[in-house]
Amino acid sequence: MSNAESIINVIDTFLDKFSLKTNKLTKQDLISFIEEKWAEADDEKYNIYQAYIITGRMTNEYIWAKDFPNMKRWLDMNDRHSASGRNEPYIRNYYKGQCCLECGNEEKALEYFNLCYNENPDYIFTRAPFCYEFFNKHLENPRELPKQEEGQDDYFEWVELEEWQSFFNEEESEIQCEILFDDDEEEEFREEHENGIEYLENNQTEILESILTELLKVYPDWQKDYGYSEEDKPDFMPDVTTIKDFANLISPTSIYVTSVFKDDLPYIGFLFSCSWDSEHGLGVMTHKNRIVEIGGADTAFLTWIAEKDNNKSK
Repeated sequence: MSNAESIINVIDTFLDKFSLKTNKLTKQDLISFIEEKWAEADDEKYNIYQAYIITGRMTNEYIWAKDFPNMKRWLDMNDRHSASGRNEPYIRNYYKGQCCLECGNEEKALEYFNLCYNENPDYIFTRAPFCYEFFNKHLENPRELPKQEEGQDDYFEWVELEEWQSFFNEEESEIQCEILFDDDEEEEFREEHENGIEYLENNQTEILESILTELLKVYPDWQKDYGYSEEDKPDFMPDVTTIKDFANLISPTSIYVTSVFKDDLPYIGFLFSCSWDSEHGLGVMTHKNRIVEIGGADTAFLTWIAEKDNNKSK
């Protein structure tokens, strides 16, 4: 009987715990653990999709470590997996070339890019600029590459919330911010958008307290819904008694300023990573410091939630 599925599940759980804010393990601990467990699993692992994800993760770990021999070894294991056959050879060769280039081996990268180019001459030029710019320099007849268009204003691409940084013990105080325009073709930054950013910056503590207070209300029911075992519950969804307990369980990742306005202020959504659901995260839609809805990640950017609330008062 194959042992692959159970071992891959062990690795998967380890990766989930490694991603927690309370994690004290190092990158080397991660690499050593996965290398050991991977070696224990039989070849049925090459038919388990989550194992395919793990090979990609380990490839990236060795890219970051600039360890080409081990990166290439995991790249080859990625290629052995049955899921790799879903992609055309030129796509797989492009991916290998990108990994080699990121790991610092230009000679090997060029070899794979040439294989990709020979089968599909256009594909590489639709991918990452640093890859096709590198490859283009080595062509006998280089292509004329399109000039990068200067982007429009970033419209508050980042918002600085120092009080949030302090609460969550984050390294940076800036949080990614996106304006959700009504019409993507006619992006009009309005005074109400700016009012919303200013309100957030000036009332960041009150807004955060409102979010966490609402989370504290729904959290016990969510614990039941997720149903973590007694063994895993302390790591992923422990009991909490105050809003301060959430500091190690969630982190803000994105802010969405909608184009739904009320009292000259926009509805604003907040996206958080969370320990109990690494895939879907936590989303909150607000107006000023009032919580409109709390739920999964999409709650932060579904503008119909804001529109529905706004229509109630009309």
